[in-house]
Amino acid sequence: MKMNLERLRKGTLKLLILEALNDKPMHAYEIIKSIEKKFHGIYKPSPGSLYPVLKQLIESGMITVEEKDDKKIYIITDKGKEAFNKMKTEMKNVFTKNNQYRKLVNQLFEIGLIIYNFRDKLSEEDYEKINNIINECKNEIEDLLNKLK
Repeated sequence: MKMNLERLRKGTLKLLILEALNDKPMHAYEIIKSIEKKFHGIYKPSPGSLYPVLKQLIESGMITVEEKDDKKIYIITDKGKEAFNKMKTEMKNVFTKNNQYRKLVNQLFEIGLIIYNFRDKLSEEDYEKINNIINECKNEIEDLLNKLK
């Protein structure tokens, strides 16, 4: 059974947007830059992934939008702050209650940093080799986890 990665990404992006807006109201571009800064340039949401999540957050009453100088400014609501704090607590619990899980996530993040640090030195062939290694690893992990059912 494959995980719905798009749903996972949207859930994570939702948390990141609420976190950015928890600091201050922002334009969409500022939200993107805030998230990019948080990940030291490794991750930057595209406008195509950001706007549907913003729309969902508006519809759910977690953020509001105001127009100022023909630009939209997104503002977190009390409901959004409550949801953000709940999600933050749940994430903290996942990482503090399960030390092995935290180790795995740290390893994955370190792999991302290694690749990021060498990004300018890698050829297309290098990227392809790394992609194949990661795919093999992903498939082995998925096979292992599917046996747990």
